[in-house]
Amino acid sequence: MITKDKQVVKMVEIRSFEKDILKFLCCELKEVLIKVNPFELVNLEEIRIRAGKPVMLQNRRGSFFLNCEGKLTNNKFNLFYMDQEQILKTLTLISENSIYAFLDEIKNGFLTLKGGHRVGIAGRVVLEENGIKNIKDISSLNIRISREVTDCSLKIMKYIINDNNEVYNTLLISPPQCGKTTMLRDITRNISDGIEKIGFKGVKVGLIDERSEIAACYKGVPQKRVGVQTDVLDGCPKQLGMTIMLRSMSPDVIVTDEIGGSGDKHSIMQVLNAGIKIISTAHGYNISQLKTRKEVLSLIEEKVFERFIVLSAAEGPGTVEEIIDGKSMEVIFRREKNGS
Repeated sequence: MITKDKQVVKMVEIRSFEKDILKFLCCELKEVLIKVNPFELVNLEEIRIRAGKPVMLQNRRGSFFLNCEGKLTNNKFNLFYMDQEQILKTLTLISENSIYAFLDEIKNGFLTLKGGHRVGIAGRVVLEENGIKNIKDISSLNIRISREVTDCSLKIMKYIINDNNEVYNTLLISPPQCGKTTMLRDITRNISDGIEKIGFKGVKVGLIDERSEIAACYKGVPQKRVGVQTDVLDGCPKQLGMTIMLRSMSPDVIVTDEIGGSGDKHSIMQVLNAGIKIISTAHGYNISQLKTRKEVLSLIEEKVFERFIVLSAAEGPGTVEEIIDGKSMEVIFRREKNGS
């Protein structure tokens, strides 16, 4: 049974999809998606378009083909295909009829739509001496639907903020598509805005959004709520961004995504030595897996992080599996599993 409140939320999401996504699609794909049951679109996560192959939609139930009647199906009959010309039409709409103006984003492999949705790009890579110059002959688009889940982090904030209203250096750990970025965004907002229930007034946050996923800036303006005291460096490499934030914005906390690359440890230590707290994320299923990566292992061994929060999708994206004290390495929270 769907309550009236839930129906309202679903209809808002459907209208948002129509406003933020449909208008950027070529007319052929738009005509088929309009036929899809609107409530199938509420939990939509991805629209995958590949030249000469059937369009696929992914939601919480899995990945499905889109057929010509607007049905999501596993049957390979009467499926809706797109060619490279239709992909180019879609990319032209996404780039507001000026693909050249978005060249810097395209060469990084994605574009950000108003509303914070992200369009991944694949095709023929054109190289230059210092890296990728462009991606041409686009053959694939992956439209990733971005959603905010307000207060999804509220239950774990007591593990991130101590009794003296100080923020712990925190690392979120999870595999892909387990709500890591959504959780990090909400933590950022709560730390920036403050949490009245626990008497936390909020602090200045410097957000380095290297892949434009957390704040999802569109023409420099965050499309997602990341807090009133948050300054954003969009599309900026983490290591350079940390240095810029320290020099220019005097943050109390720096937030960034996906540590583990060469040089990340040096930048993190630079932040901590300046008396600034850090909150970040790392790919992995657990701490043991992180220990196979040299940079992260060194941070763990030196007890840089005071909290490790492990996420999964066991009960939906953002499921908190366990929280570990970074100093003692003791488990201070573990999810109770049904039947255990």
